[in-house]
Amino acid sequence: MVTQHAAPPGPRGGRSTANAADYAVDPLGFLTRAAREFGDVVSLTPSNVLLAHPDDIGRVLVDRGENVVKIGPGTRRGPTGFPLAMMNSEGADWERKRRRLRPAFRSERLDHLETTAREGVARTVDGWSEGQTIDVHHEMSRLAMRVGAAHIAGRELGERGETLSRAVAAIMRLTSAPRLPVWLPTRVNRELRRSLRTLDGTLEELVREHRPDGGATALDGLLSDGAPFEEVRDELATLLMSGYETTADALTWLFFALGEHPEADERMDEDGFALAAAKEAMRLYPPAWVISRETVRPFEAGGYVLPAGTVLGLSQWVTHRDERWFPEAGEFRPERWLTGGPAHRYAYFPFGAGARGCVGASMALREVEVIAARLRARVRLEPVEPERVRPRPALALQPLGVRAVVRRR
Repeated sequence: MVTQHAAPPGPRGGRSTANAADYAVDPLGFLTRAAREFGDVVSLTPSNVLLAHPDDIGRVLVDRGENVVKIGPGTRRGPTGFPLAMMNSEGADWERKRRRLRPAFRSERLDHLETTAREGVARTVDGWSEGQTIDVHHEMSRLAMRVGAAHIAGRELGERGETLSRAVAAIMRLTSAPRLPVWLPTRVNRELRRSLRTLDGTLEELVREHRPDGGATALDGLLSDGAPFEEVRDELATLLMSGYETTADALTWLFFALGEHPEADERMDEDGFALAAAKEAMRLYPPAWVISRETVRPFEAGGYVLPAGTVLGLSQWVTHRDERWFPEAGEFRPERWLTGGPAHRYAYFPFGAGARGCVGASMALREVEVIAARLRARVRLEPVEPERVRPRPALALQPLGVRAVVRRR
């Protein structure tokens, strides 16, 4: 392959501010069209490039900072960026923060997670009545918060958990659409600041009242080295955003897909099928639908040399739906995971990959699998107006309009 120093092709030559506007209006459609029309390396703006081929995605994600970093030099974070969290750190600081969280996500914690998940499902289902129409995402959010809080803090949070659920939901909703700078006193910005204050206050109460008991919860780990509250707060906030919220989204998309495919729903009690269905739902509707890295040195991708300072976009939504790696990519086919999975290792990356892959990936997938299997054993969720369901690409890929009628089994 000939290495080129010219800029890769892209919509409007990859040089127009209109691309940013098109992305803001319909990011999923814009990225999909860009990759289909211009290939695996696409200029979106002079400093933003989309990489769609698993070869390049793998090289970016396993790079340990030699050529690409998560947070570029001088990068400024907005009010929802939580800059002191592990995911927004680099180098030795990142290693220290990951090390203190790792015990909370070890395999021996799975038994506790599964017990909490089963108890949470039982309480949730017991609160439903035959023939009741539910907002599936709302119910999965409450359930995921109940399970997630027990894992993070070692106990249920009661009304405080409901407060956190509402605050996180508001932040996700308010950051999903283009808005004016946060310092302007618009209605959206005022509501966002209120939600952030609620999040801060509730997390501060949670930290202040926590009493470590020698366990291995995430909060125990965060408080183990005397970190300031601001750092603990940022870490807890990202755990809620990237853990609880994405779990709720994944569960909702899974039950939406099962409602649309009753033949798959009937196989959920087969060995391995619930896990396969969970993986397939995360392929079609990845909660993390786009991630980014920044080059600190020239980086070669697809025959192009990208200069330092280039933001590399990697879209799970785009690559997960590529027919080269997933035959009938637009179809929900859990059985593909029973016969080997994707044709390329890095064609599927719902949790990222490499050293900076999600620390709780295996636990999150297991949680979705257990909850889905247990809940489905108790009830069938009969879809209501599935044609009105659509994804909202916020900080996570949120499902809008997923409603169902509860039918007891």
